[in-house]
Amino acid sequence: MNVDSRIESILDAALSQGEIGKEEAVGLLTINLNSDEWYALTAAADSLSRRQFSNRGEVYAQIGVNFWPCPMSCGFCSFGEEAGLVESPLELDVQELVTRAREFETAGANAIFLMATADYPFDRFIELGRAVRKAIAAGLPLVANIGDFDSDQAEALISAGFQGVYHVSRLREGRDTKIPLATRLTTLETIRNSALDLGYCVEPIGPEHSPEELAAEMFRGREYGAANHACMRRTPLRGTALSGLGEIPEIEMAKAVAVTRLAIGKFVRAVGVHEPSLLSLRSGANQIYAETGPNPRDTKEDTSRGRGRTVEECKRMLWEAGWIPLEGPTKVFRGA
Repeated sequence: MNVDSRIESILDAALSQGEIGKEEAVGLLTINLNSDEWYALTAAADSLSRRQFSNRGEVYAQIGVNFWPCPMSCGFCSFGEEAGLVESPLELDVQELVTRAREFETAGANAIFLMATADYPFDRFIELGRAVRKAIAAGLPLVANIGDFDSDQAEALISAGFQGVYHVSRLREGRDTKIPLATRLTTLETIRNSALDLGYCVEPIGPEHSPEELAAEMFRGREYGAANHACMRRTPLRGTALSGLGEIPEIEMAKAVAVTRLAIGKFVRAVGVHEPSLLSLRSGANQIYAETGPNPRDTKEDTSRGRGRTVEECKRMLWEAGWIPLEGPTKVFRGA
C-alpha cells in the first residue's frame, strides 16, 4: 500500500502509545473511503483492539421496557411523540422482563441492559431492575439505559443491583432533541462521581455530521471515563424529523469506529458498534448487542421480530469477524 506518510506516522504512534489527539482524530475522519489510508486506519484499529482485548468479542443483551410516545421527541427516535409512530402503547410487565432476561442469560449474553424512554417513571424502573437482578446470576452485570438522573438516583440504581449505565450526549443534543446539552452533561458528571461504570457512544451518526462533531463526542466519552465506548449510525425511520437526511454506509461507519478506537485510549474495556456490523468488527470494534422489546430504531413492538438480533446471531457474527466470543459475564461493567 502507498499510505500518506503523515497518516502512517499517526497510526504508528497510536499502535505504540494506544491513543491519538483530537486534531489527529479529525484528520483521520477525513480519509477517503476508497484509499489505502482507509485500509491502514481500520487495520491499525483492529490490531489495537485484538491486542488489548485478547481477541475476545462480547455480546450485550438489551431489553426495551416500554413503547409509548415520549415528549422529548428526539428527531431520530421511533418513540418521539411528534413522530406519531406509536400506534399501540405498551409496557412489559415484571414477569415478561424477567423471562426475557433469563433467556438472554441462558443464550450466553455477557451483560443485560434495560432500556426505557426518557420519561419512564424512575421508581418503577428501579422495581423492574430489582426483579431482574434477583432473577439472573449475581455476577452478570446489569446496566441501565434511561433518562437523566441525579446523585440520589444513581445511588438508588446501585442499591437495585445495577453496575453500569449507558448515557451519552447525542450529536446535536438540544437541537435534534428537546433535552438540553447541559442536562446530559450534568448526568454524565453524576455518573463519573458514582460507582457506576459508563457506557458511551458517538450517536446517532448521520451524513450531516462533521468530523469535528464526531471527534468531540469521541473525546467526551474519554473525558468521562467510559468503560465501554462505541459508535452508532442513525437509522432513517420514515416519519421521524431527520429521516430525510439519510444514513451513512457501513464503510463510513467502520471509519468512525476505527477513529474512535484510536481516540479513546488504552483504558477503555470494550469498543462497540451499533447496530452489529461485520465490517466494523474488523475495524476496532469487539462488542455488539442482541435486542428484544421496543427499540428506538424500529417501529415493531418487539424488535426481535424486526431489526434486533439474537445472542446466537451476534456470537456468530463475532466468530465470522475472527473474534472469540466471551463466555460468562463481562468484566467491563464492574460497578462498586
